[in-house]
Amino acid sequence: MSDVTHSSMHDARDAEDNRLLENGEIDLLLAGWVETIDMRCIAKMRGPVGHDVAQAVCERLWKELKAGKHRTGRWPFRVIVHQVIGYLCAGWYEKGWSEGELIEIDGAAEDTFTGDVELQLTLEAFVATLAPGDGEVARLWLLERLEIEEIAERLGKLPNAIYQARSRINPRLREWLES
Repeated sequence: MSDVTHSSMHDARDAEDNRLLENGEIDLLLAGWVETIDMRCIAKMRGPVGHDVAQAVCERLWKELKAGKHRTGRWPFRVIVHQVIGYLCAGWYEKGWSEGELIEIDGAAEDTFTGDVELQLTLEAFVATLAPGDGEVARLWLLERLEIEEIAERLGKLPNAIYQARSRINPRLREWLES
């Protein structure tokens, strides 16, 4: 029986990604992710438009890496890839959407960002169950990791309204995660 586990495969991939990042081999790093990005975007977008989204994901990652972002090793590169995929897929059809509006993962608060893609997918499913107003607050808070003031500004509401929404969301989230 093999000693290779799912966890050890992630560790090996993360080590190779870190090596490529440290050596500035961005093209090789992204080349190793192209197929995963493409297939994930096709699955999330449920069709061929996923190829366009995958291209945008690759371009976004390439620009950020060239600009020196994501070099701290704070999050495994695989997590960053899946976060960018999620943000671009979620915003692809939004009116007035611009990839410049996406948050930077390196700016995420450590206590709210676990780096666990499965948790991210669970949170996305949870947000989809909420009423539109609370759902938008939850999306900005849980998925985009924005602060109260940023959420209030983006939604054109007072910070107190965002605190109230979070107070309604918290018990539902606890219940959702425990079920």
